[in-house]
This record gives sequence, structure tokens and C-alpha cells, in this order.
Amino acid sequence: MKRKLLILAVIAVFGAAAAANFLLPPAENKTPSPAIPAENSGDTTVFAGEASPKENTEPAEEKENNAEKINHNSETAGENGSRNKEVKSARPERENNSSLSLPSRQGEAARQTEKVKEKNNQEETNNPAESPRVTYNTYTVQQGDTLWLIAQSSGIPMAELLAVNQISENTPLYPGMTLKIPQYNIPPKKTPGPGYGELLDWWTEAQYLWPIGQNARIIDFETGKSFNVRRSYGAFHADAEPLTAADSTVMKEIWGGWSWTPRPVIVEINGRRIAASCHAMPHSIQTITDNNFDGHFCVHFLNSTRHSDNKVQADHQQNVRTAAGM
Repeated sequence: MKRKLLILAVIAVFGAAAAANFLLPPAENKTPSPAIPAENSGDTTVFAGEASPKENTEPAEEKENNAEKINHNSETAGENGSRNKEVKSARPERENNSSLSLPSRQGEAARQTEKVKEKNNQEETNNPAESPRVTYNTYTVQQGDTLWLIAQSSGIPMAELLAVNQISENTPLYPGMTLKIPQYNIPPKKTPGPGYGELLDWWTEAQYLWPIGQNARIIDFETGKSFNVRRSYGAFHADAEPLTAADSTVMKEIWGGWSWTPRPVIVEINGRRIAASCHAMPHSIQTITDNNFDGHFCVHFLNSTRHSDNKVQADHQQNVRTAAGM
């Protein structure tokens, strides 16, 4: 009898435990839930409770590269007056250390020139006597001609020669081929007095009065001292070199040494006096090797820009206006 009662008691205990487990709610899930995004910082999502990723605060470097190195195989041939035995198109100058290289520089120069010309055409009706005029001649290609030589002898940028004739630098030339050549008539502009230069826009006026390969005289606006130069290259402004060692000596005396500091000057060519600005630091390529000036220097005119980034340089532009009496 006692044994039966003990068995019944054990059964009752286990039954109560089972019933309790059945009635109790399940244990709480301790697995952490995903973090809630607190903010989105660009490409990286920052979650609540986490440290923000370290921002890259290093400023981007902005370098003005003044070196204008040009791969000038065909250009050098043009400067020396030599001719290729076979008729072929010349490769345009290249600027290696520049954010804008040729032919991209030439194309951009041509586009800017067209924009300024369109603006001037709209203003011609108001000032017909002061607006540049363009006419067109026909040139017949000769044996040994290159596009570079034709453009240089015609006094126009090669990019413009290509654009006017709707050809590219790779277009083959052949004897008897005809090309359209624009000729510019730049009317003189009044100045405040004989000591000042004409204020001429680089894109539509000045670059045609002083084409590549032409000699000029640069007169320092403050001292009146002068030296002779030749324009060797340049699309956004003129690149020039002193003609002789004696000219380099005068230039160095004016600046008190080779210097990047720009000064107001007058560029005198074919009886015209143009307001300009230039520095006196020899750099990059050169075409004259016996002038004690290892490279070329930059000459700026109204609205001309740097070759490195195609931007206007304020001190040059102020000097141009000074030389124009403004």
C-alpha cells in the first residue's frame, strides 16, 4: 500500500513540472537586433553607437605648371624654313606639362576665338569702323608644304586654318590643292597719348597683328627701355624669345634679373603699338639658341589666358590696361 502511494506522488511531481513548462512563455531571445542607421555620409553608412569614419581633410593640390614643353618636330622644321621632300600634313605642337595639350589647346583657342568673333559681329553695326574685318584668299599647295608652314606664312593659327577648310591635321596635302586663307584687317584704336598702346583683344585682334614667326620690339612702359623679340609659339597668349644676346641683356637689366614678375609693356610691330604685359623668366622650349636666354617668356594681351589652365591671370590683365592708359 505504501509503495503505491509513493509511485503516485512521483507521478504527480513530474506532471506538475511538465504542465509548468507548457504554460510558461518562451525565454527572451537575447540575439542583438541590427543597428539603426543614424546618418548616411556619402558612400559610408554610419550606424548608431559607432564612431564616424575619419574624413579625408587633405586639401587637393592646385599647381600652376608654368612649363610649356612642346613636341615640336614639325614646328622646328617650320621655324628653320626647311621643307619636307614629300607633301604631308604637319603635326601640331604638343604641350606635355599642361592640363590642356595641343591639339586640345588649339581646338579650345579656336572655339574661344569664334565666340568672341560672334560677339564682335553683333556689335559691328554700332561701331563699324572699329570692328576687325576678314576677307578670304585662296592658296595653292606647293610641293613640300605642310599645314604648319602654310598657317605660319599666312599669319593665322593652324587651328583656324583647319577649321576654315574643314580639314584635320591628318588631312594629306598634294600639289595643286587649294585652301581658303582668312586675312584680317584690324582697324587702329585710339589711345590716351603717344606713350600708350592700343587695347586689342588677343583672340580677335592682337594675335593676327603679331603672328608666329614675326619679330617685334617690346618697350618697357615704366623705363622706356626696349629689346627685340620674336614670337615663337603660343595659342592662348604669345610665347616669345629675345632676338640676340644683347636683347637678353637689356631685358635682364629692366627686371633686375630673370623674374616671373610681370610688367606693363608696349609691343611694337609694323608701326602698331599694342598694350601688353610680360615677365622675364626663361623657361621650356626655345627656337633661338645663341641669345643667352634658355627658353621663352610669355607675353599677354587683353583677355589672353595661361596655357596651363586656360585662365586669365589678373596681374597680367591689370598691366595690359596700365599700358593702355586705363
